[in-house]
Amino acid sequence: MLISLTNPSSSTAATTASVGGKAASLAKLSGVTGLQNHVPKSYALSTSFFQPWVDAILTNNSSSSNDYTRLLNGDITETKELEEACQKLKSQCMTLPLTTSQQTALKELSNIISTQFAHSLAAVRSSAIEEDGTDMSYAGMFETELGVSSRNLEVAVRRCFASKFDVRVFLYMRASHDDGETEEDGDDEQKNQNYDASDKAGGFAVVVMEMVDAITAGVAFSANPLNSDRDECVVDSSYGLGVSVVDGSVTADRYVYDKVTKKMVQQIVGSKTEEKRLCLVEGGGVQTITIEDVARQSAHSLSKEQLEELVKLVEAVEHAYGIPIDIEWAYTESNQLMLLQARPITTLFCLDDNMMTAAGERRILYYDFNIASEATTTTPFTHMDMTLYCRMANVFMGINDEDFSMFKKEPNLPMFNAETRQYVNLSFFFKFMSTEYCAKEAMVLDPYLSSLFASNDCDRKRYRSKKKWPKECTARNFLWLMRKIPIKKMYKTGKRFKKNPEKAKEEYLKVVKNDMAKLKAMQQRGVKRDEGLKQFSVELLHCCMPSILEEMGAIYFSILGTFNSLDKKRRNDKSELSAEYDALCGGYAGDELMKINIDIYHLANKLDANIWEQYDHDELYQLADRIQQNIDGTLSDLPNEFLTEWSSFVDKHGYDGEDQLFISSPRYQDSPVLLLTRLRQNSGIGIKDPADIHHEQVLKRRQVMNQQLETALAQRFTRPFRPSRIRQRNAVLEHTMWIRNAPKLHAAKVIGVLREAVLHVEKELIDANRLAHRGDIFHLDLEEVDKALVDDTFDLMQLVRPRMMAHQRALKATECPLLIDSRCRILRPDPPNRDDVEEGTLIGTAVSPGTAMGRVRVMRSPDERFESGEILAATVTSPAWTPLFSGASAVVLQIGGALQHGALCAREYGLPAVSNIDVHNVLKTGMLVEVNGNTGTIKIIE
Repeated sequence: MLISLTNPSSSTAATTASVGGKAASLAKLSGVTGLQNHVPKSYALSTSFFQPWVDAILTNNSSSSNDYTRLLNGDITETKELEEACQKLKSQCMTLPLTTSQQTALKELSNIISTQFAHSLAAVRSSAIEEDGTDMSYAGMFETELGVSSRNLEVAVRRCFASKFDVRVFLYMRASHDDGETEEDGDDEQKNQNYDASDKAGGFAVVVMEMVDAITAGVAFSANPLNSDRDECVVDSSYGLGVSVVDGSVTADRYVYDKVTKKMVQQIVGSKTEEKRLCLVEGGGVQTITIEDVARQSAHSLSKEQLEELVKLVEAVEHAYGIPIDIEWAYTESNQLMLLQARPITTLFCLDDNMMTAAGERRILYYDFNIASEATTTTPFTHMDMTLYCRMANVFMGINDEDFSMFKKEPNLPMFNAETRQYVNLSFFFKFMSTEYCAKEAMVLDPYLSSLFASNDCDRKRYRSKKKWPKECTARNFLWLMRKIPIKKMYKTGKRFKKNPEKAKEEYLKVVKNDMAKLKAMQQRGVKRDEGLKQFSVELLHCCMPSILEEMGAIYFSILGTFNSLDKKRRNDKSELSAEYDALCGGYAGDELMKINIDIYHLANKLDANIWEQYDHDELYQLADRIQQNIDGTLSDLPNEFLTEWSSFVDKHGYDGEDQLFISSPRYQDSPVLLLTRLRQNSGIGIKDPADIHHEQVLKRRQVMNQQLETALAQRFTRPFRPSRIRQRNAVLEHTMWIRNAPKLHAAKVIGVLREAVLHVEKELIDANRLAHRGDIFHLDLEEVDKALVDDTFDLMQLVRPRMMAHQRALKATECPLLIDSRCRILRPDPPNRDDVEEGTLIGTAVSPGTAMGRVRVMRSPDERFESGEILAATVTSPAWTPLFSGASAVVLQIGGALQHGALCAREYGLPAVSNIDVHNVLKTGMLVEVNGNTGTIKIIE
């Protein structure tokens, strides 16, 4: 039960299973060559010591035991009930009986503290099995007791164990579980039924370490946790014990040190108004001392020599562990550096290994192609998503060649596929493009991207490639590619839409009708077994290619030019004319995406409010079951009108879903809970019918169009060509602009039909025990699935496992950076000029006019909880987010310009919107803010 962590003869027994993550890491730390004298004497009370207590709580018939099971199952969701249940468990921990073995271990440890530890004092710290892991750190979740004497040891140990049941621990577990959840986890109902509380109870251990009487202490990161740069070491430091740095009671000094150049990058001296020191009198404990000396408050807490020694040891630990490390450290009165803890940094962004350059090598700058492209998503691709998306890109370019791909899995090419994302190697393009040019060209597409190009982080000299262009990138190959793309055909199509938009629209609708009929016929026919899924996908894509070619021609050679002209005038004109151009940038009749969201609203309101009130956000699977039972005839307690419209909606729009171009993403037709989430967001008081909103926007646009035409006619003698240009522009706005969403929706229909076929095959493979879980098939490509159907010996899971691990790792990332370099440095925009802006105001870019005040809801996915009247804040939005706009009071985005979905949709719904805001770092759910879409500012009120 008692294991030494710093004695080489016994520390080998300190495995994670026996002593928990923190203690095992400490044992490893003390075993690193050259560090033995830098680690204080430490022992662990092993998991076997605490197992009787864990068993007692799980098996006890008391209400506390029942509460623990419910907490582990996630059955308690209300904050007050959660806090009460946790407090009951924590109280029980203080009275659990000690076994004879536990008493013996505590007695032996008390004697060690009294006779071997300096000052006869210890630090008692938690060491749960899952703590300080590579996936989850549980940093700050459990209690630490400092300055513990031998007579207070038992109470300190009980308090640490009790913190295992703290409310913040359960909230952290729940959030971490939700962040990594994928389709293979199954639906909510299945998870609730199969969940065994004992599996999640987890082991627990405690570290008892010799207390270090620190004069200076803090934390050090072997990689920069603020930007993920692997070559920067970050040190936070203050006087006294390190708890002052961790608990935020002081503003610590911060040092950023370049491990390659051995130079200081940044140093910020904090305001250190107090220090926590060890009580050396009998009884121990910690005392807080106020620092009266003003000069000492603002002095450096570390000398240059101390910092260099610390960085050297941090690098040694990182090398020994083989991963970036977070270390707690302390300097004693005798200037001895002690390392108190080492754990993996779990918040760093990770690139694929083949995208990384070695420390000191010239860095490469990458641009994430998928955030602002057709995909418009921060969700990582599965293997099947990636292969199909590449084929879809061919369709968007009009390339009818199944073997061609613009993206290959080679980072040395200008554009390439990584494991779960697609990137552009900007270092090649910086050979002939300046960052100023990039910033200017990116402004309409995405102001945030523009600000990154204009930032000090984006140094062309640092990132410009000195390598030759890849041998594949020749003028000859470029001309070959240009011949593959039917640019001339698309140009002619664009000219038709520009010359006579109304006639071109009529011809286009005939093409669409014909293509959709072919697609429907293919869906009804299904997959021919002798041809396989790949050939089926080829035929499906060919069904929609004529429509998409028409749409891309209209977009590239008619819509974009018209919209860019309007947006430029909207942004640059400071007079009342700016409002007119705002009106012209929205209200386009015929948009199929708007029709879907109008249908969602009407379907949602076919159910009475009292039915919606019966189900919480996490209980919608129960309503889905109820609907299905009504359709099957088992129940008859829902309105027939709702059931009829439900079936009609699924038949018409069932192809739609969250990430429309991802075949792995659930669709309404196979995930009724997803549809119910959208419906719920459109039900209730205060949500206006999007049909009415759209009608108002259309009328407003047409009114401005007529006004500008009348003005042009009045000026025709001085500006004779202006009336004809206005008429032509108005015709484009009326008959062509609505097409902008059509290519993605038609591609989504193809993916929806193909997904049906893939899910059918997946069920066969799971039933045959060749795949393990739902969702596994999306880590294969269609050729591999086809091969498996004719070869029973083909081992699919051997392919699935490594790809699934890469995908799950990407799902756990806390952000999806637009620009990142080959040492994982995430580029950030420069701080905005605040000379004329009051305190508490965020500066962004106006993308939709108006002002609104409300509570912020920061979201990563459109299927999260969202309440009517809240301000929607997200990194980027795609069409799947559109139903939320009905209930939102305003929209705040990190990525996206006037042409991006969020801005377009906000204007369609008449909502103020601001982009170029780092939403996940500067905004928190529940904040009260005022969004000003006229000035591009957000005022934080509380």
